[in-house]
Parts: sequence; structure tokens; C-alpha cells
Amino acid sequence: MLLSTHFSTAYRLLVITDVAGARHYRELIAWQIGDQLRIETFKLTRRPPFARDFRHQSQTEDAIDSVCRNIAEGFGCESHDEFARFLVISRRSLNEVFDTLRSAELKRYVTREELVPLQALGRRLYPALSNLIAYLRRTGKRAQDRTDKNRNRTNNDRDRTNSDPDRTDKRPARTDNRPARTDNDQDRTDNDRDRTDNDQDRTDNDQDRTDNDQDRTDNDRDRTSQKKDRPDTP
Repeated sequence: MLLSTHFSTAYRLLVITDVAGARHYRELIAWQIGDQLRIETFKLTRRPPFARDFRHQSQTEDAIDSVCRNIAEGFGCESHDEFARFLVISRRSLNEVFDTLRSAELKRYVTREELVPLQALGRRLYPALSNLIAYLRRTGKRAQDRTDKNRNRTNNDRDRTNSDPDRTDKRPARTDNRPARTDNDQDRTDNDRDRTDNDQDRTDNDQDRTDNDQDRTDNDRDRTSQKKDRPDTP
């Protein structure tokens, strides 16, 4: 039991490492097992009496072709999640393969002993597909999470960028108000200057009145002096 557990873990790691470093779908362990199963299946479907049942032969061969075809097509996908969906279809087709072979056995197109090597390949292919699907879904979720975070950051940056023009547009309004305030200040200065001039005029007028009063006083003093100097008449 312990040896079986170690083998299962090692096989799962082999499948994951295999897909991580594969450059072509033919390098995938799942596809290689599926292709070997296809070869063994064709050996049975191409001989009589199996070959004479065209409908059964076509259904079986199309099912095993679908197993390999979906692995190959999925390998070309741009995301892990999309690749995983093709592998799920491949696994469904594998179920169809063994169901058609069971039907062929019941029709006596093949014997149970002839199906033994195909069943052994199937026991290897099922976990290879399942482990690969689990790996792709797990890594695909992580990649999607990173994509969502990056998209959120981009949207936040865009929102901040869009809000900046609003703040910038308000600044000219404050700047445009400054000339009006400057004009008002100039008006106040002019008014103050006018008041100062008026005050100066009033001061000058007061000074003129004072000078006039002084002149009258001097004139009165002169008249008084003249009267004193004039001789008295007998």
C-alpha cells in the first residue's frame, strides 16, 4: 500500500513536470498513453468481424481519436483553464472508448483477453488526465487571480488619472479670479488716494482761511496804529 502511494505521488509529479516543460503535445505523457491506446484499438477495429460493422467501427475509432485529438488541441490553448476543458472532453471520450469495446466484446468481435492490454493503458491514462486537469485548474486560478489584481490596479490608476483633470480644471478658475481681485485692490487704492487728495485739499483750504484771518488781524493792527499816530485836532 505504501509503495502504491509513493508510485501514485511520483507519477503525479511526473505528469505535472511533463506538462510544465513540454514544447509539443507529443511530449505529453497523457497524449503518449492515449496514442498507444489508439494503436491497440485500431488493431481490433480493423479486423473482421469488427471491421464489417461499419457503424460500430466508426464510433469506436472516432472516440479514441477524440481522446488524442482533444489533448493535442488543448495544448495549443492560451490559458490553463481552457486547456483543462479540452482534457475533460478527452476523458469523456475515453469513457466512450471502453464502452464501445465492451459492446464489441458482447458482440463477440473481441475477447476479454484481447482487451486486457487496452484496459491497462486506460488505468494509466485516467489518472494522467485527471492529475493534469487538476494542475491546470489550480495554476489557472492563480494566473486569473494575478490578472484580476493587475486589472484592478490598472482601473484604479485610470480612475486617478481621470480625476486629475478635474482638479487641474479647478485651478485656472482660481487663477482667473486673481485679476478681478487685483482690479478691486487697485480701485481701493485709487479711492484711498482720492480721499487723501480731498483731505489735502481741505487742509489747504483751512490753511488759506487761517492765512486770511491772519491778514485781517494784521490789517486791523495797522489801522489801530495809524489812528494812534494821527495828531489830535484843536
